[in-house]
Amino acid sequence: MERYVHIRCCGKASKQSMTQSSSVFLAGMLLLSSIFGCALEKPSAPSWDVDVAIPLISKVYTMAEIADEEDAIGSDSTGTLFFEQSSDLDAYTVGDQLDIDDMNDTFSMQLGTFTIDAPGAEFVSVELREIYPGADALHGQTVIIPGFNFATAKKPMNAYDNFAYVVIESGNITIRVTNNLIIPLGSPITVEVWDTFADTLIVTISNPIQIDPGTTSSFSKDLAGKRLPNSLSIRMVGASPGSGGNPVLVDASSRYDMSGEISELTASEALAKVPSQTVSNEDFVTISDSVSVVEAVVDNGMILLQVTGGMPLDAWIRYELPDFIDMAGVVLVDSFFVRRNTNVSNTINLANFTLRPQMADFTQQQIRFRWRARTIDTGDQMALVRATDVMGAAFSVRDMRFASITGKLGQQDIDISQDDIEFDIPADLDSIFFETARLELVLNTTINFPTNISLTIEGQNEKGGVSYLSVNEMIEAADQPGVPSTRIIILDQQNSNINEFISILPNLVKIAGKFTLGDPDWIGTVTKDDFVDGVVKITAPFSFRLPAQTIDSDVADIEIDEDVRENIIKHLANGAFFTEVTNHLPIGATVEVVFGDLDSSLVFEQPLLRIGPFGAAAPTMDQEGYVRTPKVTEFTFDLTEEQMQTFLRTPLYSGVRVFLEGTNNQFIKVRASDFIEIKAYTIIKVNVNGD
Repeated sequence: MERYVHIRCCGKASKQSMTQSSSVFLAGMLLLSSIFGCALEKPSAPSWDVDVAIPLISKVYTMAEIADEEDAIGSDSTGTLFFEQSSDLDAYTVGDQLDIDDMNDTFSMQLGTFTIDAPGAEFVSVELREIYPGADALHGQTVIIPGFNFATAKKPMNAYDNFAYVVIESGNITIRVTNNLIIPLGSPITVEVWDTFADTLIVTISNPIQIDPGTTSSFSKDLAGKRLPNSLSIRMVGASPGSGGNPVLVDASSRYDMSGEISELTASEALAKVPSQTVSNEDFVTISDSVSVVEAVVDNGMILLQVTGGMPLDAWIRYELPDFIDMAGVVLVDSFFVRRNTNVSNTINLANFTLRPQMADFTQQQIRFRWRARTIDTGDQMALVRATDVMGAAFSVRDMRFASITGKLGQQDIDISQDDIEFDIPADLDSIFFETARLELVLNTTINFPTNISLTIEGQNEKGGVSYLSVNEMIEAADQPGVPSTRIIILDQQNSNINEFISILPNLVKIAGKFTLGDPDWIGTVTKDDFVDGVVKITAPFSFRLPAQTIDSDVADIEIDEDVRENIIKHLANGAFFTEVTNHLPIGATVEVVFGDLDSSLVFEQPLLRIGPFGAAAPTMDQEGYVRTPKVTEFTFDLTEEQMQTFLRTPLYSGVRVFLEGTNNQFIKVRASDFIEIKAYTIIKVNVNGD
C-alpha cells in the first residue's frame, strides 16, 4: 500500500510516494527540514500545511495461509480447500489366534481273545484185565475171547503245567487210541474227558469205528466255550467183538494207550502262563472347529496321552499319529512302558510338526490315533487274564496354535482394539458444516483369505459431541500368501453417515471391532506373521454453511517515531481515517477497527477509539459457486483533533473485528486463493509556520 505525505509550500503543493511506514515518518522529517531551501516570494515568516500519513493496518488473510498454518487443511490442484485428517492404524498380526479348540476323547482297547501255548500230549494206558474181567483167569492160555462191552475207570492224565484253567474261545482236543491188545476195540467207542478234581464231565467223543490190534485211531472235539482245568481224566466206554471165534493167547497185562492233546488254543479267560500278546486299535479325534486343513505347521501345542493299565500284564505301548509329520518328513511315532494295573501319562510336544489330516468337510475332519499294546510274556508266572480286560487311553489335544494354515477356514476372528487416534482440529473450523465428506480406509493385508472387517468408529470432540460410523466390508484375499496387497474401503454420503460424523469435527477417534477370516469355498494360506495395517483418512472439501459470527484479530502494537510524535503534537490540527477492504471471500462482512492503550487485552472491550462499522459487500460469484472478482470497498472517516490524539499515545494497540454475514444456510465453496484484505491508515494535518 502506498503512503502519501502532502506538503503545501509557498502556496504550491507537492506529493511524494512512500511505501514503508518508517519511510513515511523519515520523509516527513526531511520535508520539514528541506522547506527552508524553498525560494521565497517575500521576506516574511513561512507557513505551510503538512499531511502526515500514519499506517495502521495492512493485512491479507488468505485461505492458503490458513491451510499452511493448519495441518488439518489442505488444497488440491484446483485450489479447492478441504479438511483432511489421517492417522496410521495399528498393525494387527494374526499371531496366536490361529488356534483350534481343545479336543478330548477317550478310547479303550480290549485284550480280546488271547493265545496261550498249547500243552503237550498226556498219556494213559488201559490193560486188558481192566476191560475184560476174565483176563486174569485166562492169562497165558490160548482161548477164544467172546465179544463184550466195557467201561474203563477215569484215568487221570498228568497235569498241564502251563495253565491252571482256561476258558476256551477256540481249540480242539484230540484223543489218540493205539490198540496194543490182541482183540479189536469197538464199535462204537466213546471217549469221555473229565475234570479230575471236580469230577465233572467236560466233553464226550463218540465214533462208530473199530480199532484193530496194532492200529491207532484219533478222536477230535471242538472245545469252544469249555472251561478246561489243567488236570483231566479220560474214560472210554465201548464194546469189543472179542477174538472173532479164533483162539488167541491171553495176556492180561496187554494194553491200549490213550493220549489227550489240545491244539490251536485261544482263550477268553485263563489262569495261565501267558505268552506275549499284541492288540491294536485305530481311533479318531474330530476337529470341531470350522476349519478344513490341507496342511498346518504347529507353532505350539501338545497331546496328553493317559493310558490306564487295566490289563493284568505288563505291556509296551506304541502309538502313531500318522497325520503329524516332523521336519524330516517322518510320521510321529513313540512308545512307552505300562506296568500291569497302573496308569501312565505321556506328553507329546507337537511344536514344529506339520499336520496333514485326510480332507473332510468342516467339523468332520479327524486326527488319527493308532496304538498297539504288546504284552510281556509272563514266563513261569501265571496270570489271571480275561478277554474283557481293557486298556484305556485318554487323548487330549491342548493349546493347539498354528504358525501357518493352508486349507479352508469357515470363521477365524482377529479382535481389533485400536489405540485412540488424536486429531488436531483447528479452532477456526468449529462452525463449519460440510456438504460432502469421505473416509478412506487404506488397508494393507498379507492374509491370503477373504476377510470381513467389522468396525465401529467413534468420534468425539472437545465439546462432548459423539458420532459413530460403522464399517462392514469384505476385503479380498492378498494376491500371494505373505505378500502385502492394498485394499481400499471408501465411506461417503452414499453408503454411510460420514457427513454427520465429520460435522462434529472429532478430535478423538476410537476404533474397535474384528477381522473375520475365512470362506468355505476358498483354499488359502494364513500365517501367524500375517498382518493387517493401514491408514484412516478423512477428507471434506470446504463446501460449507457458515452461520453469522464475529472474528477478532490479534491485537497489534502501533509504534510512531518519537521525534515525529513530538513535532505532530506541537502542530496537530485534524485528520482523517482511511480504510480499504478487498473482499475475495464468498460472503459479505462488516469491519470495525478499535484502538486502545495501557492494556492490550481490553482493546475490544474498552476501546479509546472505535471506527466503523463499515460494510464489505460479497463479491460476484461464477456459475460454479466460486468468487469471480473481488469486491473493493473504501471508506473515509473525518477525525477530530481529540480523536487524532489517540494515535499519539504510547503504547497504542489496534484490533480489527470482522462480522461475517453467514451463508443463510446455503452451501458455499472456497479456494486457497480466496482472501479478505484490510488496509487502514490515518492522515494527520499539521500546520507549521515560521514562528
